[in-house]
Amino acid sequence: MESLRYIFGPLPSRRLGRSLGVDVIPRKTCTLDCVYCELGPTDKRALRRKEYVPLAAVIEEVRTALSAPERIDTITFSGSGEPTLNSSLGTMIHRIKGLTRIPVAVLTNGTLLYLPEVRKDLMEADIVLPSLDAATAKVFERINRPHRQLHLDAIVEGIKIFRKEYRGQLWLEILFVKDVNDVDEEVSALKRLVDEISPDKIQLNTVVRPPAMTDALPVSRSALARICAFLGPKCEIIGAAEEDESVSLEPPDLNRVLTLLRHRPMTLTELGTSFDAPLGTVKRMLEDLERQELIHSYEFDGKHFFEATQIPA
Repeated sequence: MESLRYIFGPLPSRRLGRSLGVDVIPRKTCTLDCVYCELGPTDKRALRRKEYVPLAAVIEEVRTALSAPERIDTITFSGSGEPTLNSSLGTMIHRIKGLTRIPVAVLTNGTLLYLPEVRKDLMEADIVLPSLDAATAKVFERINRPHRQLHLDAIVEGIKIFRKEYRGQLWLEILFVKDVNDVDEEVSALKRLVDEISPDKIQLNTVVRPPAMTDALPVSRSALARICAFLGPKCEIIGAAEEDESVSLEPPDLNRVLTLLRHRPMTLTELGTSFDAPLGTVKRMLEDLERQELIHSYEFDGKHFFEATQIPA
């Protein structure tokens, strides 16, 4: 199978079932430099919207994926950077909606929702999942390390306006970092903002993959549970993806494994689940790829992660 540049998966998502990822931003092109980012530090924070990747090529890759026999529950704009920085995002969503009835979701950090053109681009999406990790400017600067022209008040106001205009599902994610935004004062302030936004769901997360900054530590599940109860009945803790019971006898496609590992570090179990493949088969493939120096591995929080070092042309 030909190596794909703009899509990856489908793979099990903690929220969206088997999700086909659509990546329309160059790696680490983002408005923020979050301390917990699994892709590492942001080299250059950006605010300028432009067509970073060719629209026609993205649509053609999605069309190809839709013709494959694999189950896709959601088509999700996510990946290497902030998708709302792509000025063609609205057109892409519209074109994909014309190809399939599969729901389209957008994972966004929410920082550009103060722009009317960004809100317009997202109107046809079925689910929009913005992040809001801080309620005070001090914590926002510490955890999200924003572009110097971004201000928390404007971001929050943009999310509120979008909530009023948008007719789809709005799921608000809050990622907690130990001793940063999990303190009582910040959680109370977050609750006030969440109540004002009134999303359809509130989803709590913490550091589960190797972060950009090694001192970005996870919050315990018991602490998340207390925060979840405090934030109310719409709140849930995002759990690990469940393994699919069906397992293919075929080994996973090499290029697809490498493409997936380019977009996110994964464990052996996660890869086996993503491709419905026996763990032994995947393990042998990973060992071979590591010998060829196409991937490397490392430990984080007691887990063994694999990440691509390069992608075949």
